[in-house]
Formats: sequence, structure tokens, C-alpha cells
Amino acid sequence: MTAEPHPLDLLRAEAQTATVPDVRRELDELSAQHFEVLNSAHWGAGAEDTLRGSIGMGRKMGMEMRLGLGDDWDRLPLRKTAPLAEMGLPQLLAEARAGREHLLLVLDELLWAAQTREIRAWCYGEEVPPKLYILGLRRRLSALDGRVAGERNITG
Repeated sequence: MTAEPHPLDLLRAEAQTATVPDVRRELDELSAQHFEVLNSAHWGAGAEDTLRGSIGMGRKMGMEMRLGLGDDWDRLPLRKTAPLAEMGLPQLLAEARAGREHLLLVLDELLWAAQTREIRAWCYGEEVPPKLYILGLRRRLSALDGRVAGERNITG
């Protein structure tokens, strides 16, 4: 029996042909699709819990990148967040959108800083260079977005 490859091994293989600008554009496209889902008027009963989990993971991904930024973190605008447990569906939908926009801002700062010095961020439990990080971020955001989209009540 062969073991499943570690997610980082898959990213390393993909990094052989992927470019950071292409993956960054794909993240914009993925986010635009996610924003369309967030604008949906009809949600299932589990939407709030799913959104809380997704937003929490997005916040964690932002911290992964902030750790890699070190002192460059100070250039980022302060974004105050509220406890997710206290938010209802309308607030969670707004927070999901704002959180994604901020996450991409942090990613852009990480990519900018990586042009002038070595940067590493945490992904799948290891420190990785930005090229692997952005590939992992795309994979993880896509999975989270799929879970959120699954909570839409298509029948309305």
C-alpha cells in the first residue's frame, strides 16, 4: 500500500510549472467567485457555522503570512475584528468578504517583501517560501470556498 503524498510534496511538484503572478490572478478569480456566493440571498441552516469556520481559517492564514513578514508587518493597516460567535448571518457574510480582501492584501505584502529579502510563511505545518505558500493558499481557500458554497439553499 502506498501512502498519500504530503500536501507540500504536491505543491512542490506544482511549483515546477506554476508562476506566482498566474496563481495570484487565479486567487483574484477564486475570490470573485466566492464574493458572488456570499451575495446569495438563500442560505442553508448550517451557513453560520460554516462561515465562522471559514473566516477563522482565513484569519489563521493571515497570521501565517504575518509571521513571515516580521517587521514588515507594521506596514499593514490594522484591521480590527469582532468575535465570530456574536455575529449573525448578515455580519458573517460581510466579515467573510472583508476578511478575504484583507487576506489578499497581506499576501501582496508578503510577495512584495519577498522581492527584497528571504521570506518564509507557515503552510501545512512547515515554513515554506512564498511560491509554495501561494499555491497552498489557493488550494486551502478553494476548499473553504467549496464548503461555504455548499451551504447555499439553491431552492430558495
